[in-house]
Amino acid sequence: MTSTTIAGGAGTGQEGGPVQEKGGVPALLKGFAILDLLSGEPGLPFAAIQQRLGLPKSSCHLLLATLQRLGAIHLREDRSYALGLRLFELGTMAANQRQIDREAQPFLRRLAHEVHLTCHLGVREGLKAVYLAKVDCEREIMINTWVGKRISLNSSSLGKILLAWLPAAELDDILSHLDWTAKCPNTITDPGRFREHLGLVRQRGYAIDDQEDILSIRCLAAPVLDMQGRVTAALSVVGTVLDLDLDAMEALARRVRSAALDISRALGHQPG
Repeated sequence: MTSTTIAGGAGTGQEGGPVQEKGGVPALLKGFAILDLLSGEPGLPFAAIQQRLGLPKSSCHLLLATLQRLGAIHLREDRSYALGLRLFELGTMAANQRQIDREAQPFLRRLAHEVHLTCHLGVREGLKAVYLAKVDCEREIMINTWVGKRISLNSSSLGKILLAWLPAAELDDILSHLDWTAKCPNTITDPGRFREHLGLVRQRGYAIDDQEDILSIRCLAAPVLDMQGRVTAALSVVGTVLDLDLDAMEALARRVRSAALDISRALGHQPG
């Protein structure tokens, strides 16, 4: 029999054992326990799932109904359950992000060496941007970032790029849910003004964070495009205000945009 274990310390532990909750959101842990169980044993009926995980019948019914509504599982004609296509979709997206990471690495290393700045590659996840890759430059001053770090969409150059080319309705929805608290004196805190700022980003083809997220730190980012010409990621360089002179931003932007275009081509994008 399959023993289901999930991150955060929840799992069956043994056949017929209850899901243990040692932190996190109980319903989420139980939902993932169901997904883990079905990943190893597709086609289980309700009774087998409920008994295997030791869940109350009412809770099990609610969890299965919710997962089914979300497309994470589906109910077969024989009343058994299997994983749904939504998980396949999410898995494909995750694999594509890893592909971006692999394809981008040589270009990140080259750019970091050329401009002597720390380079990041990031994507949007919900209301945050997240770093998929990072390459440090050979400098004494190191930027305290890491792969997996989540950053603001509206106060980072990388986040601005990930927002600037979104459809208007999607952008409006995201902006309505962002935190507009000022992190620094230069942080844009008005959604209307920020929307106008994104127009400038599209016109330039790059975005700047001029001490908007962290004092004394500047960033510059450019879009990475997929095969369909959509912005799928952003490439950024970061340094101190001494490293990134505002008067030299245009020249730096050309280098960053060129590297971003190289990554785009590696992902199958064909300019023009």
